[in-house]
Amino acid sequence: MIPQVSQIQEVIAIPQEYFWLPWAVQYFFFIGIACSATLYACWQCWKGHAGNQRLEAVAVFIAVTAGITAPLALTADLHQTARVWHFYAYPTPWSWMAWGSLLLPLFSAFSILYFVAMVVRLVWKREYKLTRWVALACSLTAIGLLLYTGREASILKARPVLYTYWLPILLFFSAMQVLPTLLALGTRREPEHQRELAMWFVSSLMLLAVCTGFWVAGDTISGVAIREQLAMGSLGWWSAIGVIALWGISVVMGLLMAKQARSVAFITIMAFVSMGLAWVLRWLMLMGAQYIPKYNIITNPYEFTLGNDGLMAIVGTFGLWIALTILFRESIRWVVRRVQHG
Repeated sequence: MIPQVSQIQEVIAIPQEYFWLPWAVQYFFFIGIACSATLYACWQCWKGHAGNQRLEAVAVFIAVTAGITAPLALTADLHQTARVWHFYAYPTPWSWMAWGSLLLPLFSAFSILYFVAMVVRLVWKREYKLTRWVALACSLTAIGLLLYTGREASILKARPVLYTYWLPILLFFSAMQVLPTLLALGTRREPEHQRELAMWFVSSLMLLAVCTGFWVAGDTISGVAIREQLAMGSLGWWSAIGVIALWGISVVMGLLMAKQARSVAFITIMAFVSMGLAWVLRWLMLMGAQYIPKYNIITNPYEFTLGNDGLMAIVGTFGLWIALTILFRESIRWVVRRVQHG
């Protein structure tokens, strides 16, 4: 009798490196705010005399500063910055990134032109019919960027948590709820705008909650994957509790500001909370989703570093945005003083 030989096969699972780093979170955060601000400014511009020129100007200011910060963060996330020219030398129209490489420079150029038009109107009191068409072109490229940004993250079926058409919508509403708080901060000495902005803020938060509910409860690959992650471990639950807490605080602060005008300190805190909500959602979607394995049965560990691919990336990008805000603001004031004094 011939003895049977048992065969043992060993399966080796290797943790995968994160292909998205905090630089990507910063890009998704700032481009969402920039595109939302552009759409709002364009809407105010096309309303004509019924529009609010003050809110339009502040929105354009937010759009141009965030719109410059975002592509710089994206370039850093490419790991090999010099390869950017490959998008233009070897066009791939079937790739969302190829479309993004065209839309992003166009958006930056149109937003800068729109900003210059706002400065001319503010300083020299001149209006040009072309401004409306620049605003429209800027808003169309913004819509394209919102679509590209959302689909770039949600097109991979290997990432079932993100594989949903709800993702671009969620990214949009989470960015849109930040804009009214930044507008309120930019017009902090004009409390007459606070009620309108507060109602807009609360409405955006409600739409964000409704879309999130449809996403999580839906009978889709992504919805099932989300519910499985919540059922498997406490990490998903703690993340969900944190997001819900930020959302709840935002709603309460928005309702309080809608009831009566609030102080600058209150508006500042509300802006930080709303930005925190948008940023945390992007961190969970982009970084948290990579924690879940694609092709093996183990989780992918992530070490949050203090260097260029970690804390410094986050702090540096926000620092760049603040520096651009100060630079643009002081440049406008310098031009105004020069014109007033001949």
